Amino acid sequence: MTPIELLEDVKSRFSVLLYNDEKALLSLLRKALVTYMDKAGFIASRRYKEIEEELTLPDDFLARICLKDHRNRFITSTVYIDNEERVLTLRLTGNEETPLVLTYMIDATRVDLDKWQIPTTAYGLIADYLELLISIPNSERLRRVSIAGKLDATDIPASMDLMSRKIELETAIAMNRAIIPAVSIGG
Repeated sequence: MTPIELLEDVKSRFSVLLYNDEKALLSLLRKALVTYMDKAGFIASRRYKEIEEELTLPDDFLARICLKDHRNRFITSTVYIDNEERVLTLRLTGNEETPLVLTYMIDATRVDLDKWQIPTTAYGLIADYLELLISIPNSERLRRVSIAGKLDATDIPASMDLMSRKIELETAIAMNRAIIPAVSIGG
């Protein structure tokens, strides 16, 4: 599921959605993805079929975890990023076998919200966190409308309860931390 599809799914959870500014909702979606990235992380892999001294990094690259060859041997490499160039420089021995596999952390600020697929292991927590992020301003608006209409607002969650739930969800996200694969170096 893409982040945009997740946003639509989460919006459907609300029986009354007063906080429905599309730009603001996209901002909360980004915030949910970045919070997950910061507390748990997203891991991806990219295969390179040819061995070259410099490999182009994926667009969503945040940090290198490791680079291995076909035989699972660690390859020493250096990341170089500036405004125009994003490359991985390899220190080759001549014994490497293709394909090379780069395992890296994803930068959620650089993903295409319409195309990137959220890992299934992260979907539930991100959806719940996004729902909560939307609930905070939505509940405030519901409370104002209810009070202005002289309606009972006791069933609308209080800000303190929502903030407490936010802390609980952030802890759950941190407990769902991405597992970085083991690497052994040596002969």
